[in-house]
Amino acid sequence: MEEEPSLSSDLEETLEQHRTGASTSGTLVLSDQQGYVDDTITIKGRNLPETAALDLLWHSTDGSWGVLKGNEIVGPQYRPRTDHITTVTTDESGRFDETWTIPEDYGGAHKIELQQDGETIDRAEIEITPWFELQEESVPLGGTFTFKGYGLGPNVVTNNYQVSWDNSTFGFMTGVMNRGTATAEIRAVGPPGKHTLEVWRNYRGIPYLQNNTQSPYGEVCGDRQSRWTVEVTDTEEDLAGCWMDEQFEEKPMELHYPELDAESDATLEVTPTSGQAGTQAFITGEQFPPNETVDLIWYRHEGHRVKGIPITPEAHRDVLPTVQTDANGRFQVEVEIPPEEGSTRPITAEVGGQEIAVTGFVVQPRIEKFTPHEGPVGSTIEIELSGVGWTMYENGPFLVYDNKPLGYACGTSGDDKGGVIKLDIPAAGEPGYHFIDIYPTIYEMQEDEPNFEIFPHLSYLDNHPVRPLPASHFVFEVTEE
Repeated sequence: MEEEPSLSSDLEETLEQHRTGASTSGTLVLSDQQGYVDDTITIKGRNLPETAALDLLWHSTDGSWGVLKGNEIVGPQYRPRTDHITTVTTDESGRFDETWTIPEDYGGAHKIELQQDGETIDRAEIEITPWFELQEESVPLGGTFTFKGYGLGPNVVTNNYQVSWDNSTFGFMTGVMNRGTATAEIRAVGPPGKHTLEVWRNYRGIPYLQNNTQSPYGEVCGDRQSRWTVEVTDTEEDLAGCWMDEQFEEKPMELHYPELDAESDATLEVTPTSGQAGTQAFITGEQFPPNETVDLIWYRHEGHRVKGIPITPEAHRDVLPTVQTDANGRFQVEVEIPPEEGSTRPITAEVGGQEIAVTGFVVQPRIEKFTPHEGPVGSTIEIELSGVGWTMYENGPFLVYDNKPLGYACGTSGDDKGGVIKLDIPAAGEPGYHFIDIYPTIYEMQEDEPNFEIFPHLSYLDNHPVRPLPASHFVFEVTEE
């Protein structure tokens, strides 16, 4: 007589559960299948083990910008992420109800998983709908409206939102970083009175005007507001002038350093490591040959993308001084940072014709010139900026005049004026104050969709690639003839 095949321990356990009526299966349901960030929902468990501790998990993604060589923007990149929501305990009937607030996270479908001892019991799904909020309804002329988006991305369709002021689209917002949350400051431009602010959606970067009437993806913000009527109030303050956003301390990127001629124990250090033109910095060298002459060499990145000339770090020997080490092989020299190309400026130390140490200084943007501050229509407004970098994420700052797009500029010319932008803008509009804002852009991106290229990045405050770049702001008063 043939012997019966043996059963695996897992199968025996399953059969025993069926014979006794015991089971680790259960049901997980949500009070809502759709919601917005900050909505409260109820997570319900039924048909579960009695008085059991169970884990609730949230499945989502983490996002960032794909960047090559600290310069080339690939596009938005996402990877899976799992968060532990909480541990629940079922009652004597194998039930639980858990109240939970949807966190700041990307839009689209998310799974909530119920586990016991690492084993999945059941899953449920909820769809997060992107939405925007305007924090102020009335702002004085020249001030800003704070505009925030939640649940943006990661889907290519919901990753690019365009903002319009009085039916003029002047920039985009995206939530690639910060888990789908994006912030913009919208200038309150004149004349004083009522104005319209609206957010649109289209992966091509241009508003699809049927968003809220015939889009296969539904309305921009679901059943929430995507169009606002705001008020710009008059002001008695003298607004004319210019300023730049706050800039933060930065560290140079070694990816942008040139290769050294020889290995050495010598080290270079710059203090501070970042700043605008005019910053007083100290260059300190340690472990150099004693009583030796050291040539300090400043590097610019030169080339021309359009002409097909590769951009590479090139030595400029007329910027920094030659120094002498002491008996311990040390030196320190104070220098002033010139109006120069932005991003990391490599600095090398050359001894006996060989570069043996390298460091870098991050040159940040600065307003060099803004004149005049007032004049009649047609007056030429002169603007000059320094510290504009050569990299794809900072090379094409975009000018907006009274929240209307004007055009972009370029900061790399391959000569001694690299990083310095000179502009002539004609004054336009009715008598009164007018506003020029210069925003960061993404000059070029390897992925075609969504299209973020060469358009004002309004959510640069918390979503720009690589570095926190500032915007520049100018106020011009148009006078009577």
